[in-house]
Amino acid sequence: MTRSLVPVSCPVCAEKQNHTPGDFDPDHEPFGPVGCLVCVHQFSSGEYKSALQQALRELEERRRKPGTSH
Repeated sequence: MTRSLVPVSCPVCAEKQNHTPGDFDPDHEPFGPVGCLVCVHQFSSGEYKSALQQALRELEERRRKPGTSH
């Protein structure tokens, strides 16, 4: 795996409660499985990778802001 994994927003319900197998790698083919624990949506590879990039950007922004605990 070449990147950090953080919870990503579900494209259906916006919750960040993901279910992945223990050896999940977003770059592995075939992709998956990744599911939302709230609405049970199964992410496509594109949905997950896009949401992961967004989540990593948000995490980096929080780390740069003074006074945040992340």
